[in-house]
Amino acid sequence: MNLLIDIGNSNSKIAITKDYTIIKEINSSSIPIEKIKELFSNFKITHSSISNVSATDIELIDFLKKNSCFFDLKKNNDLPFKNPYKEGLVGDDRLALVCAAHKDYPNENVLIIDIGTCITYDVKTKNNEYLAGGISPGLGLRYESISQKAFLIKKIKPSYPKNMKAFDTESSVNIGTLLGTQLEIEGFIKKYSTKYDDLKVIITGGDSNFLSGKIKNTIFTTSNYVFKGLEFLIEANK
Repeated sequence: MNLLIDIGNSNSKIAITKDYTIIKEINSSSIPIEKIKELFSNFKITHSSISNVSATDIELIDFLKKNSCFFDLKKNNDLPFKNPYKEGLVGDDRLALVCAAHKDYPNENVLIIDIGTCITYDVKTKNNEYLAGGISPGLGLRYESISQKAFLIKKIKPSYPKNMKAFDTESSVNIGTLLGTQLEIEGFIKKYSTKYDDLKVIITGGDSNFLSGKIKNTIFTTSNYVFKGLEFLIEANK
């Protein structure tokens, strides 16, 4: 069995997997070492990998290395694609997503859009090369910045607008922020499509559900796409 850990900017997730099936999943604000030790006691874990965009937990890494065959994205070891970036220049989450895209579409041009705390754009070419794209604020950051800086606007819950006509401040913010984010993403897709033929577009991330089904010719996948990438890294190198 594999232990996969995804430590993001806002929250963290743990998965026990076998043959790309999640046997157990845990969502948490942090990853206590005691919880990891408990999982090793309850499951026959042989391999592990971690995606971490936060500070490195030396104790956790040491434990995984001592108790399993550990694959470290930060070291860029045995990645299944050509990565031109030096260690640390690209986040673990982005490398894991490209691993997942390589598993699903090994010989095709793929654009991976991750809608999380930030929105990231990454390309894997049909020639198996990785090209990092842009980073922009995620939906949460956009709504939060409005409520913090525009003192007369309260915190607003994202809700997809019914049309372009606003009826109050809340609908105005949703048009500008949620629909604005959609238009940004569609603009990037159009731009990348002029450069890469037959481009597959994958949209993932915790906030992708707000736009699910709204952007044409895209593949919306689960927020666990990072897990698929981590497991592929393990399976491809066993």
